[in-house]
Amino acid sequence: MKKVLIICLTALIVYACKHQIILDIVVPTNLVYTPTSVAALKGIAGNSVVPTIDNGGGVINYTITSGAVSGISINSGTGVITWSSTVAVGNYDISVTASNSVGTTATTFRFVVHIAATAPANLSYTPSGSTIVAGTAGNSVAPNVNTGGSTITFSLTGTVPAGITINSSTGVISWANTVAVGNYNITVAATNNLGNTTTAYPLTVQNTITVIAPASFAYSPASSNVSQGVAGASATPSINNGLGTIAYSFVSSVPSGVTVNSSTGIINWSSSVALGTYNFTLAASNTAGNTTTNYALTVTAAAANGAVCFSSEILPLYQTYCAQTGCHNSISQKEGVVTDSYANIMKGIKAKNPNSSKYYTEITKGKMPPSGSAQMSATQIAVIQKWINEGAANTICASACDPTQFTYATSISALLANNCVGCHNATVNYGTVILSDYASAKAAGVNLKANFLSAINYTAAVASRNMPPSGKLSTCQVTQLTNWINNGCPQ
Repeated sequence: MKKVLIICLTALIVYACKHQIILDIVVPTNLVYTPTSVAALKGIAGNSVVPTIDNGGGVINYTITSGAVSGISINSGTGVITWSSTVAVGNYDISVTASNSVGTTATTFRFVVHIAATAPANLSYTPSGSTIVAGTAGNSVAPNVNTGGSTITFSLTGTVPAGITINSSTGVISWANTVAVGNYNITVAATNNLGNTTTAYPLTVQNTITVIAPASFAYSPASSNVSQGVAGASATPSINNGLGTIAYSFVSSVPSGVTVNSSTGIINWSSSVALGTYNFTLAASNTAGNTTTNYALTVTAAAANGAVCFSSEILPLYQTYCAQTGCHNSISQKEGVVTDSYANIMKGIKAKNPNSSKYYTEITKGKMPPSGSAQMSATQIAVIQKWINEGAANTICASACDPTQFTYATSISALLANNCVGCHNATVNYGTVILSDYASAKAAGVNLKANFLSAINYTAAVASRNMPPSGKLSTCQVTQLTNWINNGCPQ
């Protein structure tokens, strides 16, 4: 029996050595450059360090999403940012995105180009101090500093307690387990050949574990700018935990799809978060108290690069004119056809070949929508044809929208035609509401104002009366319609 077990274990080890263990890939997190900023002199090329990241188990691709100019580039495999000697004097906040097959995470790297070397400035640590228990060794994070374009040397000034040192190159402060109980206000200097700058780093050594309220709670960066339809996560926040166990939570409202890990403080957002800028407040709490900080998340439209955008130009047409009750929605499924999503629409579309795309040719032949229903205009049909010719991509973006433009002629007519007229026309007029011409639309806006506004804001007393049924309009479109109705439905 023992011999059999040995043979089995040996076979298992051999198999494990020859085969890769496949793990589930998750969204990458904790993309960090250390230091988070670099200063250089004009005319001198250079590069950043390799960033650290939790890659989620996948292969990472690095890109610069904003802030780059000619001469600044990134290595897509390593994340190293490189600048040439031609980059002009200025401050460059470079947004870097790291992506794997599941999602993305982002951070900001600041690159400063000086016309000539200056004394260093803006020396700081995050968190700005530490509280420890006697007999515990440890160290600070690396500081941020504007080097002035010259090599920096870090040092401790004044009276330095035994057991506390600093790395002259990185600025990391270290303390041995022999540091006596007490409160130490350590002064750190960063010096180059033109001068120096200083900052204080308070270190508290306690005799026993006495939990105090947390402090110095911060995210770096404290904001993210992402494209709609892309999931991601913040960096892990820094905090002085006061020797207690920290629980993180939101203390302000957050959009659907945004959560925070109560143990790590990492903020996560799903691909479903709507377009907009969201500012929310988070609390970090232990048994002695709490502290708060802010985080901003901006979800922008994915660039269509001049091409037709599926989410804002194509999907509303198929949902409005075809995916109606009794026709091609997920419930009726007339003739087995559903046109309420990209996946379903693509069952009748052949990319770059409109004439072989049934869900296009049926429209051009007048078979869909059926006779007696509202028909798409020639312009709308042309947009579908253009989208197919461009490759029928599932682009997610927002249509051009200006909330200050809300006359029927400039914006409302097209908005209603693309999102409402398929169900609310002279032939098919659900709820006896007609929106296919100005006079009828104005009558609905004036006479049914309260119901109209609650429907487009998705606050109707009966959920089925929220409009459009395929999904709420964008914030800008809701604002346009609200302004139109509240101003008497101008033509």
